[in-house]
Amino acid sequence: MLRLMAEKCTGILLSHGTIEENKRAIYIYGFELFCSTCICIMSIFVLSMIFHYSEYAITFLLCFVPIRTVAGGYHAKSYGGCFLLTNLIAICCIGVSLWLWRSKTLWIEAFLWLLLAVSFTYIWISAPVNSKKYPQKKERMDKNRKYSRRILLIETTLLLLIKLWFDHSVTYTAIITSCVVAVMITMAKKGGD
Repeated sequence: MLRLMAEKCTGILLSHGTIEENKRAIYIYGFELFCSTCICIMSIFVLSMIFHYSEYAITFLLCFVPIRTVAGGYHAKSYGGCFLLTNLIAICCIGVSLWLWRSKTLWIEAFLWLLLAVSFTYIWISAPVNSKKYPQKKERMDKNRKYSRRILLIETTLLLLIKLWFDHSVTYTAIITSCVVAVMITMAKKGGD
């Protein structure tokens, strides 16, 4: 279905002369990625609305999608696998963060912030991951490294501000999500593309 949608969109661009025939494959791939990402994000939003966890889903997506886009990390072998894995990760990150928030102690709080510091440091040093399947040029890797670091600085600033002003449970969702991103980068570096 994704392939069919991607081919249709690419066909429209070709028929209008917007792109050249020799770029067909890359546009099909780009449209497949775009459609897959949109469907996955919509699924996470729908689930969050059903279970009344919209602010956690938004937090998850803000802490997962931007950094993964430029930092890379583990990729499932199919779009279906990616959809299931991303939805499962979202559910787990939100569930674990809510459970930890309800069990909140000074030790849990300190441990999570330490875990965040370790995760951010690891991502700062390790990102981006150069995929074996879709290797990037050095210029793209350098740009993605800069973008990754900017995203980490923005996330750090926002998390500290939320912690200081609101002390809201979404900070736990952001921390757990960032730890998962670090794990996914580790998996990709160890050979799981």
